[in-house]
Amino acid sequence: MFKLLVSQKFFHKVVRHLFLFLSMVLLFSWVAYSSSDEHESFLKEVAMVSTNALFFFGYAYLTVYLLIPKFMVRRKVILFILLFLAAGLGLSILKFVFSDYIFFQAIAPESASTVSKLKLSALLVNTKDMTFIVAIFALVRFARDHYILESNILELQRKSLEAELKLIEHQMDPHVIFNNFNNLYSISIYRPEYLESTVKKLKSLLHYLFADSKSSEILLSREVEMIQNYMGMEKLRYGERLNSTFKVEGRLEGITIAPLILYSFVENCYVHGAGEDPKNSWIRIEVKVRDSRLTFKAANSVSDQHDLKRSNGQKGTNENSVRRLELQYPNSHRLTIRDKRNEHIVELNLSL
Repeated sequence: MFKLLVSQKFFHKVVRHLFLFLSMVLLFSWVAYSSSDEHESFLKEVAMVSTNALFFFGYAYLTVYLLIPKFMVRRKVILFILLFLAAGLGLSILKFVFSDYIFFQAIAPESASTVSKLKLSALLVNTKDMTFIVAIFALVRFARDHYILESNILELQRKSLEAELKLIEHQMDPHVIFNNFNNLYSISIYRPEYLESTVKKLKSLLHYLFADSKSSEILLSREVEMIQNYMGMEKLRYGERLNSTFKVEGRLEGITIAPLILYSFVENCYVHGAGEDPKNSWIRIEVKVRDSRLTFKAANSVSDQHDLKRSNGQKGTNENSVRRLELQYPNSHRLTIRDKRNEHIVELNLSL
């Protein structure tokens, strides 16, 4: 039913307009029949009201589909008013001549008027009566157009957000791939004995990146597994030069999350933390789940000599992740990014 009211298909338009015409004719026929003292047949009332309705509805169609779009929308108000009145008077004359004279002469000669009785006051009253149908038409048209406009705006916003999200994801993919292959290259040179296990971890990461992460949501346990693989590769790369810990609390089963949301913050810790000061660096990652609430914390050391430079760089790198959170969890997350002396901290609270 609702689709019938707003659909732009030709069939739906025809049905909608016929329904409005018939419902108004039957309504006013019933009113005329109920208030008549002459006890005319209901079918005769329907015939007379239908004849008058042709002019009433004609005035409505002319106003809503021609005069308003052509003149009112273009702010030609005075011209619109003059044409609106002229059209009303013209149709009133036609309605009087046809309905009150020719039509009534055919079905009820005793009730017929004569053309000589045609007066300006009667035409103005009839024009005023016809504006009732015009007002109903204009109101229905405005409500329908407003709904369609709002629906189109929401659809455009949705498509725009989807396009922006896809763009951010495509921007992340090369970055993630480059960093992981850079790790593989470093391990192959400095710690070749770990190359086989590293390749296996990288294979899992790439499968996640190109397959699993294309879904709108994945299991939180899968995201955590990817982080563990990544941290395992970095541990082989840095060895004892980097002190890193990863702690998980709570049950992860059955909980889903947007892919790469947590991973990107973890990766930043290595790129802008350990990467800037590989000698005395530390990284702390925590994932806590309670009911459907996720608390995530990623902290890394910041060297004195690279403090301002690294901090600003890390904030810039986080921008894609922050924007993804805004798009995918607009009212269900709280993100805090803080910089202390020798420390950069990211805290995320997320309702899943």
